[in-house]
Amino acid sequence: MQLGSGAPYLIVAPVGQPVPLVLSSPHSGRSYPPTLVAQARLTPKQLRALDDGPVDELLARGCAIGATLIAATFPRAVVDLNRDACEQDPDSLADPASLSGLRATVKARAGLGVVPTRLLGEPIYEGRLSAAELQRRVAEAYRPYHAQLAALAADRRRRFGVSLVLDCHSMPTLPAAIRGERPIDIALGDRYGRSCHPTLVDAAERLLTGAGLRVARNRPYAGGHITELHGRPGLASHALQLELRRALFMDELNHERNGGFAAMQQLLGELTQVLTDALLDLGSARCRRQPPVGAAWALSPA
Repeated sequence: MQLGSGAPYLIVAPVGQPVPLVLSSPHSGRSYPPTLVAQARLTPKQLRALDDGPVDELLARGCAIGATLIAATFPRAVVDLNRDACEQDPDSLADPASLSGLRATVKARAGLGVVPTRLLGEPIYEGRLSAAELQRRVAEAYRPYHAQLAALAADRRRRFGVSLVLDCHSMPTLPAAIRGERPIDIALGDRYGRSCHPTLVDAAERLLTGAGLRVARNRPYAGGHITELHGRPGLASHALQLELRRALFMDELNHERNGGFAAMQQLLGELTQVLTDALLDLGSARCRRQPPVGAAWALSPA
């Protein structure tokens, strides 16, 4: 499958003085390559169930505060940026023997590997994908995103002595709501304390709980590949996964904004500020606000 000439991610640079916070939105891409549409049994509208909706647009206030946003342009149906590059069920490929090191995790077995092949139990494609197709998507869409995200986080540590990757997603309303119980509104995933300093998680939870939301830590999601990859608190590299209940800001069926979108966008702007303040207060000698250097912040898609 050819992805076309478009970049696999977009960068929204900070407005004014930058801060050591990078916002990641890996599942908000909405550019469906024509070749994917031609290959798939399911329509783009059906495939959108894999995606997070306009989470990237929710994060605009964070960039106004000084954070930098990296957002995928291709949808999750092309490649799942929150999986390890080797996380794929060999049985989903026509020629798995041509690839080594594939990891058939529980999610991969369910068809939700680095290249999704099933959605709600239904096959996405008529047949199996080739190993070459998987490698092409990883090379053209997956690795560029991860390389840019790593570069952004490394730049923040170099400038400020510390960095935080806030990996942002959305989640469907969970079965608790169907049973008449109050659902979890926001899940904060820090890999059970391994990926992020507790000061940062505490600050996020206080703000979000104070806004009247039901917040849970590490349930139903504890953080995925991106959180695990960038969460090294001992090296001043922090990562926190943020899962927002979709009904708070969009229609869960058509992924269009609802009446709560503006309020959630405002709240995420406040969250960016609170996390930045907590990050800068961690005590790193180099963790200080600094003016941008030349054109280094005028980032553009590769």
